[in-house]
Amino acid sequence: MTTDTPPAQRPPDNGPDYHYLGLKGARAIYTKASEETYANLVTTLNAHGGNGAIMCVHGGVGLGKTFAVNLHLDELAPHTTLRIKLSSPRIQALRSALYKKLGLPGKAPASTRSEEMIKEALSAAPRVLVVDEAQWLDTRAFEFLRELWDDEDTRLSIVLIGAETCYQKIKNRPALDSRILIWQRYKPLAPAEVLAVIPQYHPIWTGVPSDDLLWIDDLACHGNFRQWAKVTYLLQEAGGDPLAAAPQAAEAPHPTAYSRDLVRAVLSRLDPTQRHAD
Repeated sequence: MTTDTPPAQRPPDNGPDYHYLGLKGARAIYTKASEETYANLVTTLNAHGGNGAIMCVHGGVGLGKTFAVNLHLDELAPHTTLRIKLSSPRIQALRSALYKKLGLPGKAPASTRSEEMIKEALSAAPRVLVVDEAQWLDTRAFEFLRELWDDEDTRLSIVLIGAETCYQKIKNRPALDSRILIWQRYKPLAPAEVLAVIPQYHPIWTGVPSDDLLWIDDLACHGNFRQWAKVTYLLQEAGGDPLAAAPQAAEAPHPTAYSRDLVRAVLSRLDPTQRHAD
């Protein structure tokens, strides 16, 4: 039985690096949404006497959905999780990816035999199947996932992760929709959560005034973790470290201490359509 309490925060170098761009110094921070994801995963994995259920995590891009699911499953089901991120919506791509992830021999055979082998492999032990970018799946691929979960011999939990459109695509498929136990929608960080989370997220933000954090969020990040990661990465590359002990020489190309001017220079490198006027 898995626990409903999130584990202690892991150090940045423990386990796979799920941070965007492999951002050095970034920490795994438990937000309200990620803690909810942990509890939802526990419920999903423990459902049906431990045989598992289906849950869907959806919301805008860059909000930390996949990061939270991956991080928590490293704690909850480190040896039984299969992660799939497809480049094609078609059933053939899903079958081939599952066949490979399950370590089945050779190349995936023709559809019927391939599906039989996948179901047989999934019947051997409890599994957690994570399908990222699920909004791209077509009808047959969605139905195949439902069939895998419905099979009386499989012990399968399924976690579908997708953009906002994923919700409606599944709602348009009543057979699958009716089988989803838990829905969770991710939203951008609220201003109060930005102030609580971002200084812990990376040392570069330690000691930065709250007004500046809110200014950056309003100007460019909009409560989006991936946007914060981009700004942090570019600041780090520019040498912007608010903990620097001494000012940099005037002739150096980049200052080392945090300043709004440095942030403005960094933001000028981002997509202008995602920035509000300063």
